[in-house]
Amino acid sequence: MKTNWKALLKGSNMRVQGEEVTVYFDHGRKHTVWVDETSGTFEIQSVVAKAAAVQHIPNLPMRIWQVNRSAQLVGFRLDARGRICARGWVPKEGLTVEEFQQVVRRVAEEADRLEFLLTGMDLQ
Repeated sequence: MKTNWKALLKGSNMRVQGEEVTVYFDHGRKHTVWVDETSGTFEIQSVVAKAAAVQHIPNLPMRIWQVNRSAQLVGFRLDARGRICARGWVPKEGLTVEEFQQVVRRVAEEADRLEFLLTGMDLQ
């Protein structure tokens, strides 16, 4: 059963457009994530950086692995196109508005943080 997850983001520092959510941070940066819904979960995903922005970074897979070793709630991977992607998920059962917003915000924050650490820019 589909849920109106967009209503869970009203009144926050997030703007919903289609399946995408742009999260705005106090320091002027922003990051876009999208929400996929399964029967029992919401999966929040983001592109951290496109391949062209990180292709020059030596040992990139090892760096991502090292980030994942200490990450909580968010995981990172290289996709088939060479992009760095972030993903978090939350079960629907018992989910509150605050919890959903926290996971969406956390995926965006961690993706934006890694983007800045690797590229020094705010592209996504």
